[in-house]
Amino acid sequence: MRFPKRKKKGIVKPNVIPILDAVFIFIFFLLMSAQFLEIYEIGTDAPAVKTVATDKKDDEKPLNLTLLVTKNGMTLQKGVPSENYRTIAMNAEGNYDLEKLEKNLIEIKMKHGHENSIIIKPQESVEYKKIVWIMDAVREVDNKKGPIMTTDNKGNKKETRTLFDQIIFETII
Repeated sequence: MRFPKRKKKGIVKPNVIPILDAVFIFIFFLLMSAQFLEIYEIGTDAPAVKTVATDKKDDEKPLNLTLLVTKNGMTLQKGVPSENYRTIAMNAEGNYDLEKLEKNLIEIKMKHGHENSIIIKPQESVEYKKIVWIMDAVREVDNKKGPIMTTDNKGNKKETRTLFDQIIFETII
């Protein structure tokens, strides 16, 4: 008895071209629907820590200007050890009173014209955008107001619009 010959079946290769077309179109739509964001970076310095004691004594106490930012308002502190200078409550709309903050900072800058740094200590509950608003208020005098007169280390009078442009964030751990 003879068996009929079996036909050899070749390996069936799947047609992947339609799948590749679909993936290509899917990638195209993903790229076209993606939102490209502009990310802005605000550079700040790390807090300086002095570990070496020096024999030289300064007649002038360090300003060590610090701004505590809480959910309910702001507190300006200065000196070492820190002493409360002014407390600035929220305004009638429930926002930070940046005008009062600027007024107090101008008062401090007029007495300490050579100082450029401020330490900001925000609480974790404070929104990021509000911290940025505060940083803008701390850096410069508002455009509507004119420049202010300050005195430098040597006692020379100078005109400036800059308040405290070296912003240092205290780390929250």
